[in-house]
Amino acid sequence: MSWMNMLYQTYENNKAVAGKTNESVSLSVIAHMSANSQLEVTIDEKGEFESAKRVDKKGPKILIPVTEASASRSSGIAPHALNDTLSYIAGDFYEYVKDEKEKEQSKRKFEAYIKSLQKWKESEFSHEKVSAIYQYLSKQSMMKDLIDCKIVKLDENGVFVEEKINGQSYDKVMVRFVVRSIVAGSVDRTWEDESLMEAYTNFYLSTQNGERNICFIMGEEEVITNNHPKGIIQSSYGAKLVSGNDKENFTYRGRFIEVEDACTISYEASQKAHSALTWLAAKQGVTIGTKDKRTYICWNPKGKETPEIDSEFEFENEEKIAYTQEEYKKKLYRAVQGYKEKLDDNDDIVIIGLDAATTGRLSVIYYNELKASDFLSRLKNWKETCNWYFTKFTPEKKLYYEVETPSVERIVKYTFGTERGQYIEVNDKILKEQVQRIYYCILDGMPLPKDIVYTITMRASNPMIYSNSNYEKLLSTACALIKKDKGGNISMVLDTENTDRSYLFGRLLAVAEVAEKIASGKEVTRPTNATRLQTAFVNRPFFTWSNIKSALSPYMQKLNRGSREYYENLMEEIVCMFREEDMDKLNKGLEPTYLLGYYAQRKELRTKKETVENKEEKI
Repeated sequence: MSWMNMLYQTYENNKAVAGKTNESVSLSVIAHMSANSQLEVTIDEKGEFESAKRVDKKGPKILIPVTEASASRSSGIAPHALNDTLSYIAGDFYEYVKDEKEKEQSKRKFEAYIKSLQKWKESEFSHEKVSAIYQYLSKQSMMKDLIDCKIVKLDENGVFVEEKINGQSYDKVMVRFVVRSIVAGSVDRTWEDESLMEAYTNFYLSTQNGERNICFIMGEEEVITNNHPKGIIQSSYGAKLVSGNDKENFTYRGRFIEVEDACTISYEASQKAHSALTWLAAKQGVTIGTKDKRTYICWNPKGKETPEIDSEFEFENEEKIAYTQEEYKKKLYRAVQGYKEKLDDNDDIVIIGLDAATTGRLSVIYYNELKASDFLSRLKNWKETCNWYFTKFTPEKKLYYEVETPSVERIVKYTFGTERGQYIEVNDKILKEQVQRIYYCILDGMPLPKDIVYTITMRASNPMIYSNSNYEKLLSTACALIKKDKGGNISMVLDTENTDRSYLFGRLLAVAEVAEKIASGKEVTRPTNATRLQTAFVNRPFFTWSNIKSALSPYMQKLNRGSREYYENLMEEIVCMFREEDMDKLNKGLEPTYLLGYYAQRKELRTKKETVENKEEKI
């Protein structure tokens, strides 16, 4: 239960901000949970109705007091303590319902709710706002008030129309209360009143009289719970992370007789750990996937700022653009130093991955604890060794090259995805699993999987199936991974001394491509012969080069003499660099490093000014 202990410690370290409504995302206090409200009802301190209005759909969630049962309710009757849906808190809801079973259900819901609210009102932990709300709801006239305000509509038979409020049917509309007070400076909004939150927490804890046992998290004898909160991840709202309610089928699998034999967790520890995780997920969780989602959270239990695993790794006032490899390394160094000023070397960094195995079960699919010094070192190493040039354009459409580390999601999409329109799309299940494989490489220092390097190399060797913009991104991403696979110390500038067979063939391919493009002119947009034959070239380079060279010949004749001699001399120079021991394997398939030679030579030719007759022309 190391992950749960870390979450408990996180709550303890940050409990000063619990319930603070001025935070962008609130950390729940004990016996509270975050919820979306659709309706706001205003009453005075004597419980008299004043007004009602719909809540902005884009508004933030609010903290509502809950019971152990209501926080995880899915069916049955389990009222929240104060804020709840109309079917629970409106005593006259049943009067406007057509179905008899629903009428009886709404009556039972209200009876359970008002009885629970009365216990709080009559306890030593009561609050003036609780008394006012109880007085108003006891009149059982809430639906009539909402109908008079034209918030709720009826049909000609006097029953609810099939209409929704912010996407929720009337029975599921969550209500929040504003209690007007004559006391100057008082907090009218119940969900922002910290004294009300404290009152309910004390009241609910005073009612805890369940079984006591040693809590595995706190290490003390406390009231134990087997009913843990849900709603941790918004994309899997009904899924629970800790559950033991299936005594007959799959929960124990013969390991234990009772659920307590596996683990005992106190109500307080469960509340704090789940509140911390929900807070962290909302504040800094990173979601992978569009429909079938997986969430990763990276945090420091003390609340110190930490970079995301796959962040841009920028730091305040840091120059964003790095035009060379050395500039990029310096930028990374300064960024890491910036984070080191905020994090001590021995500070803990925790990474957790969450995925819903079913609609009701949430799984921890990745967990790791690192010291801050190791975490920053591994992120820095990944970005230093897995980067390449990416083509960019200024607002004036002028081409330039910037050194970047491709995002993990981009790596997976270009390795396993398919181009549809302007975008590269990949199945969510593939995306989630492959992203996690690369996270292992980053956080655990594991080598890149060979299948990923091979697959993206093959994709980058087939430019005909991509648009120009997507192919350029794919090519740069492939080069970054190849560089990483080779240890990360490969130079990104053209290496004219490199005699590797694959590297040289890549250079030849680039020269043929650029020469044909120059000869064809800017108005011609069709792919060159080198581009069309690139896939065959990778598998049978020597044979295919003969075909490319023959097809290039008429285009060479279109060039002026100086340009033609320049390209011919360059190709001859590259051919002369092949080693004697490579002569018997010239037609053997190329290694991924051919893309490095191809990219470096092409970039050199694109940015080089001609020194022959055509001096003013830029390739």
